Amino acid sequence: MRRLALVIALTCLLPATASAGTLRAGVGRADVTPPNGYYMMGWVDSRAKPEGVWTRLFARAIVLERDGKKVALVAMDANAVPGGLVAQVAKDLAKRGFTEQTILATASHTHAQATGWYPFTTYNTVFMSTSTPTEQNVSGTLDPQLYAFMVRQVGRAIARADDNLKPAKAGWGRTELLGLTANRSLEAHLADHGFDLPRGQGTVAMDPLGYADTIDPDVNVLRVDQIVHGKDVPVGAFPTFANHGTAVHAQFLFYGADHHASADRVFERDMRRAGHVPASQDVVSLFGNSDEGDQSSGLLKWGPAWADHVGRVEAAAFLRAWRSAGKAMSTTPAIDSRWTRLCFCGDPLPDGSGAADSTAVTGFPLFTGSEEGRGPLYDSDHVVHEGDRLPAGAGPQGRKIPVTRAQGGDLPTAVPLLALRIGDSLIVTIPGEATVGVGRRIRDVVGKAVAGAGIAHVVVSGLANEYIQYFTTPEEYDMQHYEGGSTLYGRLESLVIQFGLKDLATDLAEGKPAPTAYPFDATNGVKADAAPFPTGAASGKATVQPKDVVRLSQATFSWTGGERALDRPLDKRFFAIQRRAGKRWRTVVDDLGSQTDFSLADTTYTARWEVPVSSPAGAYRFLVTANRYRLASRPFRVRPAAVIIVRNVHGGVALDYERAITGEVPYGDNNIDLSWPPARPTRGRFVYTVNGTRHAAKLPANGILRLPIGATIAAGAVHDVYGNRNAHAITVEA
Repeated sequence: MRRLALVIALTCLLPATASAGTLRAGVGRADVTPPNGYYMMGWVDSRAKPEGVWTRLFARAIVLERDGKKVALVAMDANAVPGGLVAQVAKDLAKRGFTEQTILATASHTHAQATGWYPFTTYNTVFMSTSTPTEQNVSGTLDPQLYAFMVRQVGRAIARADDNLKPAKAGWGRTELLGLTANRSLEAHLADHGFDLPRGQGTVAMDPLGYADTIDPDVNVLRVDQIVHGKDVPVGAFPTFANHGTAVHAQFLFYGADHHASADRVFERDMRRAGHVPASQDVVSLFGNSDEGDQSSGLLKWGPAWADHVGRVEAAAFLRAWRSAGKAMSTTPAIDSRWTRLCFCGDPLPDGSGAADSTAVTGFPLFTGSEEGRGPLYDSDHVVHEGDRLPAGAGPQGRKIPVTRAQGGDLPTAVPLLALRIGDSLIVTIPGEATVGVGRRIRDVVGKAVAGAGIAHVVVSGLANEYIQYFTTPEEYDMQHYEGGSTLYGRLESLVIQFGLKDLATDLAEGKPAPTAYPFDATNGVKADAAPFPTGAASGKATVQPKDVVRLSQATFSWTGGERALDRPLDKRFFAIQRRAGKRWRTVVDDLGSQTDFSLADTTYTARWEVPVSSPAGAYRFLVTANRYRLASRPFRVRPAAVIIVRNVHGGVALDYERAITGEVPYGDNNIDLSWPPARPTRGRFVYTVNGTRHAAKLPANGILRLPIGATIAAGAVHDVYGNRNAHAITVEA
């Protein structure tokens, strides 16, 4: 009996022993799209006041738990993540085991998100413009209701991920993405290689290491799969890539996630398809940002359609890295972290190079704005002040021409730093926007600090857990471009972060506790106890019904409802476009994607849907599902369109869709086109005539028709697989 009891006892222990030390993971998301009525954060211009929503804004979360240690990764569609929000969310989730030290919250850096919810007043400031001279928010007013909304929603995203915990595995994959981004302050970057050039005189060819050195091409993806009934189910990923959230421009009139919108949505769709994930399980992509301070894909082309294109290119790179991660998945990845908070108190740096400033100072180049949008001063005088600087250095602020000095609760004077190990990689956080030069130096220093500890890669997570603008190398700072003018605590500011992260990494590698955190109230005394926003009007009434449309045009529907877009539900669709299939209506797209937007004038809503080239012909309708009412439009029809362009090119005739280069719209028109159509028709048929004889053939995959000189293609003779056609005839020329 004693032996039998021992066997039974050991058998009962087996499941617990087998699962001890294995990973559990969960994912969640929450809607962080504010109501209308706030200015944009990032453009600093009173013209940038949203009148509607292009893409919903989300906070996405992955929670990882192993051996009693629980961490939350969060990516937020926002210009920045204030440290006070992270501190308050951690306090609210303390019973779940989260602390400020175990949450990594990074921002996408979209400029099409609201301000008004930052505990430190500077980041709620908006300046008047020449066209809106009476509108200003120079006092930096904080809206307690908006702040409480953001805190609650980010907390919900983490809580939903925590409730979703299941046995899991995780691993890292990597690739490079070249050709999409460019360095927007090239002369400042070249200063890292010893150049001192006037603005506009630098070229990529001057970089001794080539184009790839002017940007950060690294794509890192942490893949997370749950294990359900013995099968791997992809549920989430944490991709990093350096690219500013400025693929739309300063006068964009809608809330939106910029290129991150398509990058996340397309990547989430691809992960779901690849893993055959059931609809009941959420799949999240946590694309925050990396060392993007001087890199952008919005320098030559812009607008929501261009942002859609950029995001799709990024999503393809993420998927490549995600697939490679499938070969490195583990149920027992190492999870460890160190956290501290550093003060900009003017203390000497460990290398004896000097000290950063103890006061935040704004430099003159800030007011000219960045290359993608410029700013209120540039809009007035059209003079670029990047590169304007003092003839010689003066104290910790060096050659900066000072404009404003922070006082009181204007700006944080201390910032949190986190070094988080997951598997063979160490994620280090930067509380703002690091240039590619700063990112490389931090990765190099941290990598050397953890050598021999089983850590193969260092991943920079920028705009994380706090925001104090830019971090430049001392050489870049001396050039006083936009980024240097926006580096608040002086020439050596980035070294404070660099040495702080080195210390954290060293302590983690050696198993030592982190340095004592500097005492600081990141909330700046702001409470997150304001009431939720109301739920809008009780009823709606149609005012303008949709008309029949052709593909690549836009269908619209208008109705009256409540103010400030408060009718829109959180976390659920507000309106959908449905296609009639027999006697039923089936949803084909909704406002949770990126093919729609809506605007609001007083209490009149207008929803738009940009019809893809592939939409089946037939009857459609808008269906509005507000918080407190439901409203359907009259049916309208979608028809094939004459949107195929045929044109002579070297070596044949090229086929394009009419708006395949829509991202090149001029400044000021970037509120029109919403999505990026395919570049060319690749399936279908065409008919051409040579010497009076008609020939029929299939469309080639590359969109180039190799035809003899003198061959003719009549209008309507090219058809893609969807029934679209060409509007104009052409004769093949030499």
